[in-house]
Amino acid sequence: MERFTASEIDEIDRLWRLLPIDHMWTGWATAGEEPEQVWIFRTRAHWRRFPLTKTARGYVLADEHGRRMFRAPTLADLLHAVEAIPGLEAVVQD
Repeated sequence: MERFTASEIDEIDRLWRLLPIDHMWTGWATAGEEPEQVWIFRTRAHWRRFPLTKTARGYVLADEHGRRMFRAPTLADLLHAVEAIPGLEAVVQD
């Protein structure tokens, strides 16, 4: 896995802060100066944590079990991936 740079972490924070207060992407977290993973939190999915990792071709968003769900070439595209993840109620009905 590649590490996130400080400017990428700043970009994630900037994207998150631009969202309306009631948006489904409720927060994010990471640990360390150049982390290998950022966690994205969603309220409509009952506070599930989705790991975001960086690859040579962009970013990968996985579910809490580590299964890759979405690839995004840019961090701005990541927002669409976060919005596309079904909530738990949608997963249970499938």
